Parts: sequence; structure tokens; C-alpha cells
Amino acid sequence: DIWKTDFVSVGKMRGVGWARCYQNPMNGLLSNHWITLHEMGSVAGFVPLLVMDVWEHAFIIDYKPSERGKYIDAFFSNVSWSAVEERVKWV
Repeated sequence: DIWKTDFVSVGKMRGVGWARCYQNPMNGLLSNHWITLHEMGSVAGFVPLLVMDVWEHAFIIDYKPSERGKYIDAFFSNVSWSAVEERVKWV
């Protein structure tokens, strides 16, 4: 629950970009990050486990720009957690 609250908070940040959950390959710890551009903000060497696109083009057909929270709820109801788990590197 703590991790999800943090990830959702990152996804609700003002602006457009992606919320990404990374795993640190050195110690296995997870961290959530806001990425604004493809080449800016990515954590070198970390393994992306879950990426949520919160650019408006990702949800504008189904949700108003002001309804990003509803989009995030729908995103979580469609995550394949088994696929995420396959990306985890057990340290």
C-alpha cells in the first residue's frame, strides 16, 4: 500500500511524462521516479518494472485531462502483476 500510494502520487504530479518503478540491481530495492522525456530522468542501470504513461494522449479518448486519477485507477486494474514479477531480479 505504501509503494502504491507513492507511485500514484508520482503519476499525479503536474505535467506530462511517465511514472516508473525501478529496481536497484545492487540491493533489490524499489524506487518510483517521474520521467518527463525519454532521455531525461531515467536511472542508469536500474531495471524498469512498471511504467505508467500519464501523457494526456494515453488517456484523452476515455478521460478528460482533469480525470487523471480515474485513469490511474483504471491503469492499476489492468496491470499484469505476473509480468511485473517476471522483471524482478532477485538479489
